[in-house]
Amino acid sequence: MRYLDPAHDSRDLILDHYTGVGEVLAVHELDHVFNQLNHPILVKRGSLFSLDDARNNDLIFVGSPAENLTLLDLPGSQEFVFKRIESSPHKGDLGIVNVHPEPSQPAIFYPSDPSQPLVEDYAIVALVHGLNPTRHVMILAGTTTIGTQAAVEYVCARDSVEELLRRLALPAGAELKPFEALLRVKVTRGVPVGIQLVAVRTRK
Repeated sequence: MRYLDPAHDSRDLILDHYTGVGEVLAVHELDHVFNQLNHPILVKRGSLFSLDDARNNDLIFVGSPAENLTLLDLPGSQEFVFKRIESSPHKGDLGIVNVHPEPSQPAIFYPSDPSQPLVEDYAIVALVHGLNPTRHVMILAGTTTIGTQAAVEYVCARDSVEELLRRLALPAGAELKPFEALLRVKVTRGVPVGIQLVAVRTRK
């Protein structure tokens, strides 16, 4: 198996009956949190998702557009954007483009060398308006399956959610507005062992 190449591959022949370990653990973690909140969630494969789902529901997408092709049809992140790099030395690698880098920030964030065991990944946590502006879409995605797992763990832990709200400078009781956050993930033996909030951008 390999990633879809839109220039040469038909979307009708996509092999989508697999998922990464990180996504499996991430969905389990989300299910656990929502059960604690007494608010069960409905889990769907991307291929079974419809645009009516997007118009009528708040959604959580687990995985990047490279894995979750449905995201390509919906409003997505604008500040931190997944892109497969076309130039050396990262040609073919999936990175996160920093659309408006601040001083001292790189223009693209890459995971560690793919030819070696993964030791560092990057992920985004984004809340955006859906196709229906009264609905929201949350995107939890890393450049690898481990980064995706880390993004979900970040939003499921009270301490890290409080950190994110502080960085967003959200007044008590105020409604959460669309935002994008970038995470750096330290990985040991295929497990996310450290998550650092690198940058936060608010959106209108």
